[in-house]
Amino acid sequence: MPACANHREGHVSPMETRPLPVFDRKACMACKMCVDVCPVSCIGVEEAGGTGDPHGYPFLASPDACTRCGWCAEDCPVAAVSLAAA
Repeated sequence: MPACANHREGHVSPMETRPLPVFDRKACMACKMCVDVCPVSCIGVEEAGGTGDPHGYPFLASPDACTRCGWCAEDCPVAAVSLAAA
C-alpha cells in the first residue's frame, strides 16, 4: 500500500508540491497518534517537561524524510496537525 494519503484518494502530485505538517501545540493533547501513524518516522517528540509542560509534544524532526502523506493530519483526533505549503 502506498505511504501517501494522496495516493489513497487517487490523486498523485510531485512530492515537493505537497504540504508539510505543521503542529499546533496549543491544540495538541500529546496523544502522539501522529507519531504512531507516520510511515517514515519523521515526527519527533520533545522531551517531557523540557519547556515547562508535563507532556512531550510532537514536531517535524526530519522535514527531508517526510513523504508529505498527510496521515498525521488525518489521524489527529483534535485537528492539531495541519498541512502547510512548503
